[in-house]
Amino acid sequence: MKQQKENNFLLHGGILAVASVLVRFIGLIYRIPMVNIIGSEGNGYYSTAYSVYSILLLLSSYSLPLAVSKMVSARVAKGKWKETMRVLIVSLVYAFVFGAAFALITYFLADFFCATVMKSPMAAIPLKWMAPTVFIVAFLGVLRGFFQGMQTTIPTALSQIVEQIINAAVSVGMAAILVQYGVEIAVERSMPAYGPAWGAAGGTIGTGAGALFALVFCMVIFIGFSKHLRKYVEKDKHANKIESYSSLTRILFLTAVPVILSTASYNCVDIIDNAVFNNYMNRAGYTFTEYNSIWGDYNSAYLLIVHLPVALASAVGAALVPSLTAAFEVRDKNAVLGKISLTIRVTLLVAIPCAFGLIAVGGNLAKLLFGGISEEAQKYLVAGGLAVIFYSLSTVTNAILQGLDHVEKPMIHALLSLVVHTAFLLLLLFVFKLEIFAVIIAYVLFSLVMSVLNLISIYRLTEYRLEPLHSILLPAGISAVVVIFCFLISFVFSRFMSGRVMHLMIVLVSLIVGSAIYIAGIFLTGCLSREQILELPFGEKILRFAEKLRLIR
Repeated sequence: MKQQKENNFLLHGGILAVASVLVRFIGLIYRIPMVNIIGSEGNGYYSTAYSVYSILLLLSSYSLPLAVSKMVSARVAKGKWKETMRVLIVSLVYAFVFGAAFALITYFLADFFCATVMKSPMAAIPLKWMAPTVFIVAFLGVLRGFFQGMQTTIPTALSQIVEQIINAAVSVGMAAILVQYGVEIAVERSMPAYGPAWGAAGGTIGTGAGALFALVFCMVIFIGFSKHLRKYVEKDKHANKIESYSSLTRILFLTAVPVILSTASYNCVDIIDNAVFNNYMNRAGYTFTEYNSIWGDYNSAYLLIVHLPVALASAVGAALVPSLTAAFEVRDKNAVLGKISLTIRVTLLVAIPCAFGLIAVGGNLAKLLFGGISEEAQKYLVAGGLAVIFYSLSTVTNAILQGLDHVEKPMIHALLSLVVHTAFLLLLLFVFKLEIFAVIIAYVLFSLVMSVLNLISIYRLTEYRLEPLHSILLPAGISAVVVIFCFLISFVFSRFMSGRVMHLMIVLVSLIVGSAIYIAGIFLTGCLSREQILELPFGEKILRFAEKLRLIR
C-alpha cells in the first residue's frame, strides 16, 4: 500500500497518458478528412504555420505548466498555501504579458517568418489566424500547471479531451468553408495556392476554438475548487514567512526560462528541418507547391503517427515532475530513485514495441489513414520508426532532470543535440541528396543524442543505472519476433486482398497478434518481476491475470 501510494504519480501519469493518446487519436482521425479537403499542399502550409506557431508558443508560455507545477508542488509539500496563491497570481500576470506580446509578434511578423525564413509565403495566411491562440494558451497553461502541482492530472486530461473535440469539429468545418473561399480568391488573382492556404487557415481556427473551450472548462473547475483552497489558505501556519511577489516573479522567470530554452531547442528540430528542407528544395529547382506537398505527406504520414506513442512518455513525464520535485524537496533519496527507475522502465517497455510495430506495418497504417499520400511516403515510418524509442526516452528523461531541479541540463543537452542534428541534416541533404529521408534520419539522431546525454546526467546525479537486459535487449528481442509475424501477416493478406481493405486487415491483425505475443513474452522472460508488477497501477489485478494464464511461475 505504501509503495502504491509512493508511485501514485504513475497512476496520474496513466490518466494523462490515456487522455493524451485519446487526444492524439482524435487528432489523427480529424486530420484524415481535413487533409482530404485541403490536400497535401494545404497540409504543407498548415504544418509550416504550426511549426512557427509552436516555437512562438513555447517562447511565450509553453513552459508555464511545468514551471507552475514545480513551484506549486514544492510549496504544497510544505503546507505553504498562501504562498501557493501568490504563485498563481504571479503566473497569471506573466501569462498576460508574454501571451499578449507574442500574440502580436505572431500576427505582425507572420509574413516574414513564412516567406523569408520558411520559403512558404502562403503559410502566413493560416499563421495569422493562430495569433489569438497564443494569448489563450498562456492562461490555459497556468491553470493546468496549477492542477498538476496539486498532483492531480484529471483537470488537465479532461480539458485536453474537450480541447481536441472542439478543435476537430471546428477545424474540419472551417477548412471545408474556407477552402471554397480561397478557391474564389484564387480565381480572381490567378493563384491556385490560395485555396489550400485558406483551407489550412480553417484548421488553425479550430486550434484556437479548442483552446478557448479548454480554458473555460479549467476555469469552471478552478472556481469549484476555490472553496477548498480558501480553507487551506486560512489554516496556513506559514503566514509570516511568505515570499514577496517580486521574489516569486524572479523564481518563476528563472524556472521558466531554462525550460523555455531547453524546450525551444527540443522543438526547434521541426522548424529547422522545415526551413532547411524548403530552402534546399527551392535551390534544387522544385516549386513551393511541390515541396510543400512533400512536407505535408511527411507531417501526416510520419510526424503525426510517430508522436502518437510518444504522447505516453510526455504524459508520464508531466505527472512525474511534481511528484519527483516533492520527493526531492524532502530529500527522500529512495523515493527519487524508485520513481526514476519505474518511469524509465515503463516508458521503454511501451516505446520499443511501438517503434518495431511502426517499422513492420507503418507503411500500411499511413496508407490506410491517408490514402492520398505518395508511394514514397509509405516508407517514412519504416525508415524512421526508431524515433519513437528515443523521443519517448528523451522526453521522460527531460522531465526527470527538471524534477530533480536541474532544468539547465536538458537545455544544454538539447542545444548540443541540435548542433549535431543540424550538421548531419545539412550533410545528408547537400552532400548525399537524400531529400526528405535526410530529415527523417537527422530527426532520429537528435533524440538519440539527447537520450544518451540525459541518461549520463541522471546517473551522475542519482547513480541510477539503466538495466540493458530487462529494459532494452529482451523487449527488443521480443519485438523482433513480433516483426517477423507482422511480415508474415502482410505477405498473406497482400496475396488475397488489395487497397484499403488489405491495409486495414494487416494493421488490425498485426496489432492483435503482435500485442498478444509481446505481452506474453514480457511476462515469460521476466522483464517484469512480481514486485515490479505490484508497483504499477492496478498491479494486483495484472498479476492475477498473468498467473491465470500461467505467464508467471
